[in-house]
Amino acid sequence: MTREPARAAVFAAGLDQATAGYRLPLEHLIPAAGRAGFQVLEVPAFAVARLRTRHGHVGLVRLLERHHVTIGQLSCGTGIPADLTVPAGQWVDAVQAWRGSCQLAAAVGCPRLSVFAGRAAADPPPSSAVTNAGMVATRVDELTAMAADHGLSVNAEFHAPALLQDAPQLLPATGNVGLLVDVAALALAGLDPAGYMAALPDGVIGWVHLADLPAPRPGEPAGRVLPGLGTLPLDRALRAAAARGYSGPVTVEVPRPQPHTLDAGPAAEHLRRAAATLTGEPLARFFALGSRR
Repeated sequence: MTREPARAAVFAAGLDQATAGYRLPLEHLIPAAGRAGFQVLEVPAFAVARLRTRHGHVGLVRLLERHHVTIGQLSCGTGIPADLTVPAGQWVDAVQAWRGSCQLAAAVGCPRLSVFAGRAAADPPPSSAVTNAGMVATRVDELTAMAADHGLSVNAEFHAPALLQDAPQLLPATGNVGLLVDVAALALAGLDPAGYMAALPDGVIGWVHLADLPAPRPGEPAGRVLPGLGTLPLDRALRAAAARGYSGPVTVEVPRPQPHTLDAGPAAEHLRRAAATLTGEPLARFFALGSRR
């Protein structure tokens, strides 16, 4: 008897705010994302708060329902800079902002928030890396406990190689915290994204960012490109995520050209191109995009 091959996991097609532009209001982002076929958004807490102030809670709910989009994760919950390694003096304000972001997430029905430690967080000498790792673990624990009080989960994103090496050990054993795995960031840190995810414990992946990288050019920084337009083995990475038990959204995070402008037209076109990359090989079998209106 011939055994049928295992069917590939299907991920919800998600979109990170950065892909549309850092300053694009949600009033423009949500319709553009829905028309492109994206189903889940990861957006900054302050952007959601701003929309609720302008249009009220009912206005936010109706906008999401009209375009068949949900907010799956709030980012920048500690404010700007949204980094776990800010100085102690800034951390007090970050915790206060996080408390408000947890209240906001609970109010709008968003189940999770993300936190971030950038690539430079542990790059100085090894002794400093150890210190930063301990500080990051303590702060993730603090924020995760606050989120749990509101019935929310947290995903921690690390870009620094020294933090990525022991990332699961930096998470508290509370059950409401996971790793936000950024495929391109892993490659930029010198790691094989598929191999890295395959070695993670089952269930530790809580969210996935997807981007590609072009072939390296001497003297030029590596910039992200849309999935499938670069050199990374993204299909292997997604298979590895599924093998570790992940079945949540996979969000495209590729800033558009001139990402700080407010022009909604170029943003919408960039989102259409981004969605189209998920429907071609080798990624089509992983995604089911929403209906395009």
